Amino acid sequence: MTHIRIVPVLLTALLTGAVLFGGWFGYRHFAVEQPLAVTFAGIEGVTAYDPIVTDDRVTVEITLDGTVNLAEVYRNIREQAGSSLGGRELDLVIRQERNEKLEKIWSSALFTIAQAMENRRYADIPEAARKLEAAHSGLSVETEMDEYNVYLTLKLDGAVKYVVLPRQPAVLGVWPNA
Repeated sequence: MTHIRIVPVLLTALLTGAVLFGGWFGYRHFAVEQPLAVTFAGIEGVTAYDPIVTDDRVTVEITLDGTVNLAEVYRNIREQAGSSLGGRELDLVIRQERNEKLEKIWSSALFTIAQAMENRRYADIPEAARKLEAAHSGLSVETEMDEYNVYLTLKLDGAVKYVVLPRQPAVLGVWPNA
């Protein structure tokens, strides 16, 4: 009967594990995280970013400086980060300080904006923004839209609230009774 030598087996397993996991972490750092860091460092208005990479998704928490056009930041990130994602989906999460006045103003308009989003009546959103500005002195609301999202930026007394509402395309399917 052959006797298995434990030291060479353990060394081989340890070396194999180190190569596999080291390669994975090296790939993730040099092929995904480092190019994303270069991308975010070059985008005006982004003051901080923290990427979290998983197998199918890259989630990046960003902090904006308050003077930036939100839609333009998203557009730049989509264009510049696309090659370094490696087929992963990109999720952006905006870190922002909570301001009670802005939260109260936003909650007062939430039903109108939610109804516009649900019914795909996106032209109602700038009108709701104008009504908010008229009702609240000093409030500035910027609205913009692209094929992916509706972007709102609320500014009041130096505080900023960013809102990104995803546009869900119409889902076509088979009706069960057709």
